[in-house]
Amino acid sequence: MVENGVMKAAAPECRPELGWIYHKGFCYMFTSYHTPYLEAEELCNQHGAYLADILTQEENNWIKSVLKVINPKDGTDYFIGGLDADRDKEMYWVTGAERGFNDFVADEPKGRPYLHMDFDLDFQWNTKDDANDQDNGFICKKEAPTA
Repeated sequence: MVENGVMKAAAPECRPELGWIYHKGFCYMFTSYHTPYLEAEELCNQHGAYLADILTQEENNWIKSVLKVINPKDGTDYFIGGLDADRDKEMYWVTGAERGFNDFVADEPKGRPYLHMDFDLDFQWNTKDDANDQDNGFICKKEAPTA
């Protein structure tokens, strides 16, 4: 596979853990297992990862393309790593990355703290009030190991 003009092996970067998908220097894990936000964040952390920050339109489109294949078509939404902890209508990535790109529905945020990708809205982003909402899977992200 050629990435950024450099020949690389086709996705060995996410080994040895099973279930991770490589994309442009990062490994992603998608789960439709319905999990509260804080538990999802902790599960990602246990794998050296974090709830995904989505930094570009290209990354967002790729994630949506994966979700359209793996989603169980049962209305499962997916938590990602945006948080408005102060409920001040300012959404931040838990990683501290700058939020230059967004895919909010109708200029959300609305002061609700938990960011997710909404199945019913073609996985556009909106926010939830309830950290214990039980109809969300989640997406973890981590840098791919080198060599």
